[in-house]
Amino acid sequence: MADHRKPPIATGDRGELRIDASRCMRMRYSESSCRRCAAVCPHDAVELGDALAIKPDRCTGCLLCTAECPVGALEQVGDFYGCLGQLSRVPEPVLGCIRSKESSHATMACLGGLSEEHLVTLCHSLSGKLTLNQTACSDCPNSTMAAHLKARLDGLAEAGLIDCSCRIVMAESAQDLKYRDESVDRRSFFRAFRTSLFKSTAVLLSTTVEPADRRVEYAGKRLPIRRELLQWTRNSIPRELEGRVGEHFDCGITFADSCTGCQACAAICSTGALKPGPSDTAPAFDHLLCTGCGLCGEFCLDGALQISCTQGHRRRLE
Repeated sequence: MADHRKPPIATGDRGELRIDASRCMRMRYSESSCRRCAAVCPHDAVELGDALAIKPDRCTGCLLCTAECPVGALEQVGDFYGCLGQLSRVPEPVLGCIRSKESSHATMACLGGLSEEHLVTLCHSLSGKLTLNQTACSDCPNSTMAAHLKARLDGLAEAGLIDCSCRIVMAESAQDLKYRDESVDRRSFFRAFRTSLFKSTAVLLSTTVEPADRRVEYAGKRLPIRRELLQWTRNSIPRELEGRVGEHFDCGITFADSCTGCQACAAICSTGALKPGPSDTAPAFDHLLCTGCGLCGEFCLDGALQISCTQGHRRRLE
């Protein structure tokens, strides 16, 4: 008897995620209230028990958790820098997922991984029109990511951060999709890279494959990859626009008189935004390295640390 069962729908899986449990807020401080990754996961694939873990039988690689985690404990395995380079080679590029790769110039496991930082980078690194290929989303187990992606774009539009040389549109049907299989000659290739992207090509396309799980020393400090993308973009945009980026993404910190200068907040900060100072003084603060995760405020035994967030940051926490 013929087997008429439909083949499984192609999606990503646990292999699309890189986990660095040493950066997870709940792993660094057991009383942290952070549950952003678990709250956004549509398949209950995130475990926040004794250690941060992803259930391989439930994860479908929607990447929503990577766009929500403020500290880089969950990040994409895929090379977004290389993806950006591919998109820059064609006049009107199409970015899709693994289910729409036949009609996309570049792909990632799922478009749910496009955080606000990724979207800002795309807008200011490309020109013309970028189409997000969502034609395969309607019957996909990861279809819930579409509402999150639209909300991010709407928030950036309200902040005036995506009104630039590259316009991002979403194609939900084949009729909306204007895909052309572009063949790029050598001259066109170099013309596409005359922007700041061209200057960084050697660095961006030389990334190496890393293990899916990292084991980093607790004291290690680094920015999440998506925040690194934002910093790179900030260095190549006009001053006025950079100010708007700061208004949307940056946070501030103030220390009350009750601060004892114990430096514990600097020790627990995973990005290095708080830097230890002299004994009995408050740490120095670098807003460019702060992702607004709030762990320092939760951890402060004296309640002496106050985080001031922008409207855009508060929206992302809601």
